[in-house]
Amino acid sequence: MDVATSIRVGLTDDFVEQVKNEVTPHWGPLGWVTYKRTYARWLPEQNRAEEWDETVRRVVEGNINLDPRLHTDNVDPAVYAELTEEAQDLFRLVYGLAATPSGRNLWISGTDYQKRNGDALNNCWFVAVRPQPYGQSHIQPWYVDNSQPVPSMPFSFLFDQLMKGGGVGFSVAKKNVDQMPAVDQAVDLTVVIDKQSGAYDESLEAGAVDKAAWLAANDMNGKVYYQVPDTREGWVVANAAMIDSHFLSANPSGNHEVVIDVSNIRPRGAKIHGFGGTASGPAPLVEMMIDINDVINARVGQNLTPVDCTDMGNLIGKTVVAGNVRRSAEIALGGADDHDFITMKQDKDKLYHHRWASNNSVLVDSNFTGYEEIAQAIAQNGEPGMVNLELSRNYGRMADGRQEGIDAEVEGTNLVVRFR
Repeated sequence: MDVATSIRVGLTDDFVEQVKNEVTPHWGPLGWVTYKRTYARWLPEQNRAEEWDETVRRVVEGNINLDPRLHTDNVDPAVYAELTEEAQDLFRLVYGLAATPSGRNLWISGTDYQKRNGDALNNCWFVAVRPQPYGQSHIQPWYVDNSQPVPSMPFSFLFDQLMKGGGVGFSVAKKNVDQMPAVDQAVDLTVVIDKQSGAYDESLEAGAVDKAAWLAANDMNGKVYYQVPDTREGWVVANAAMIDSHFLSANPSGNHEVVIDVSNIRPRGAKIHGFGGTASGPAPLVEMMIDINDVINARVGQNLTPVDCTDMGNLIGKTVVAGNVRRSAEIALGGADDHDFITMKQDKDKLYHHRWASNNSVLVDSNFTGYEEIAQAIAQNGEPGMVNLELSRNYGRMADGRQEGIDAEVEGTNLVVRFR
């Protein structure tokens, strides 16, 4: 998703200096520290991080220049004047912290990354966990066509948008998960890494093996092989290839040996020049793929459960969090009568390992009355929350009252109400 952000409307240096002299940001006790830690982008040409006025200027110019009236050959001078004034007003408000955009916007707006991935400006996403086609997606794996529904797609969507900084809600309601095919075969997963990689030792600790030694003892005949490029999309496709290899509907060759080569992934601490921040190295990807493969292998001849799919989503979220500036925000939506889903966070070992990565809620309607087990779970650890999809489907703005079927196709959300 490309979004043009060529600067047609800009703030002058003189104006910025004037505001800096007139307005004092109301940081509070931790505000400036939080800003510097989380939102001040690195300026490699100057070998330093942004200052607040530079961040605000980048964000304001990035937002103002999204106005479609600027993306014409002949911009109306009145529009230019209007938006210039709006940009100045917005800069003054944000610089003084009288108003701020979202944290996602503070990080991405006005960057080259936004130009290439405009959806990185979005805070929130949702996906139903059932086989779906990739369509024209930039993360489509090489082995599927545009229209083929495959089990990996919802997990790929989740992974991709989390790595862009968005929060993702995902539905593991039984009506969705029951559409997943039975797991046809166990996958023998091998993750290899070249000894020359700067991430060699920590990747071995995470479960990878030496590439040269493995190739000397094995041949590639009948194996799925993927060399992961040093890109966000590469991580997503590697995970998709492993997931889909369990299902003959997505893997008609029947190859059950999957080899993932992570040698080209930059080591931990290396700069990420597009999204920003520093790399986690391949070790979190190695650990995640091994763990997800174990979840699916345990279901050979059976169907994945809502808890399995939530675990897979949580393992992805755990990996995303390892990426320095990225935050993982997930909401898993399950059935209100699904005992295993309702109580899944009561397994402390799995909670501490990966189940912390999502807020969990159950889907109800206004006729639902079976709250006893849910209430007992909430009393133990505050989860799950509850989402009434009937209200979501029939209400827009509360001020407008009930509007029957105004959003009749709503399947989920990424906002929940918690009772504490």
